[in-house]
Amino acid sequence: MMRNTNKRLLTLIKKHGLTSSRVAELVHVQQTTVQKWRQSPGNIAWRRMPPGLLELLEIKLGETKWHL
Repeated sequence: MMRNTNKRLLTLIKKHGLTSSRVAELVHVQQTTVQKWRQSPGNIAWRRMPPGLLELLEIKLGETKWHL
């Protein structure tokens, strides 16, 4: 089953008090990209957050341990 990356992103943003700008810095994307990830799935601007970038964000926030 595919992980709901956008829902997890919103949870992390709330938990850590992050802005779209800060998330963009942490995962090396444009702020507008993060804003698209934050949209509702029915919104024309909505985009799915790639799982690898979610994993990177979780590692940087200490939400998961990095391993090979």
